[in-house]
Amino acid sequence: MNWGFIFREGLRGLGRNITMTIALIITTALTLTLLGAGILISKATAETKSLYLDRVEVMVELDEEISANDTDCSSEACREVRDTLQADDRVEQVTFRSRQQSYERFVELFEDSEPDLVRETSPEALPAALHVRLKDPSDPAPISEIATLPQVTVITDQADTVREAANTMDTFRNVTWIVAGAQGLAAIFLIVNMVQLAAFNRREQIGIMRMVGASRWYTQAPFVIEAVISVALGALLGMVLLLVGKRSVVDSMLGDLYASQLIAHVPDSAVWSVMPLVGLAAVIVGGLAAQVALRSYVRK
Repeated sequence: MNWGFIFREGLRGLGRNITMTIALIITTALTLTLLGAGILISKATAETKSLYLDRVEVMVELDEEISANDTDCSSEACREVRDTLQADDRVEQVTFRSRQQSYERFVELFEDSEPDLVRETSPEALPAALHVRLKDPSDPAPISEIATLPQVTVITDQADTVREAANTMDTFRNVTWIVAGAQGLAAIFLIVNMVQLAAFNRREQIGIMRMVGASRWYTQAPFVIEAVISVALGALLGMVLLLVGKRSVVDSMLGDLYASQLIAHVPDSAVWSVMPLVGLAAVIVGGLAAQVALRSYVRK
């Protein structure tokens, strides 16, 4: 098979259908940029969730009697809750904070960001509490066992907040993938139209080649190469767009959050590991779409 002829014809075809080729490259680039962004968002969501779940606690607030009179969890009511939690193998650590300790922690956290709130809050406004670290934060079962005790007033599971944030990020990911899917469908239609138009314009040449014994694949190959090159160029452009967008927009906007470890940072290496595979898949799909589209023009 004369591969030189096939590639030359494929490159010439790009020039003959220049506007459609440009449209296909741009559509492919946007599609793969969105698809790659969705994958990176999924990765960031998973790493952020793991980051938080390693640090989250369950706060078990105790009633007023314990808060006002117990400074070291020595009362029977406080020990009942603490001992029940410590006896559970699924609990990693239980720490008691008295009302005064809770207030000191409150001041430490908010004296710089919310000074007015600190001034208006007295120690009596805060309860004594048990801070519980679970071995598996996604399993709140150990906490449910003490939820019905009368001395337990409020249970705050920080993992719920993490899950809500993760669900929000998942929503962004799903929207990105839906838009990418719509763009991908448009790209496939562009491939079909491009190769069918090119084959129609060269139908006489194809007929002569078939008459002199050229195989079906030999007559199809230039059109498939034309589509593959267009998709490959779009994939390359998509990789550049994703990398530039990540560095110049996303990383610059979220730099402070990365530094504070509020959101897990996805490195640039993730783009280099994800996008080549996405681009390869797009090239394969583009080649297959082109070959299927040609069946009505290049017959046995």
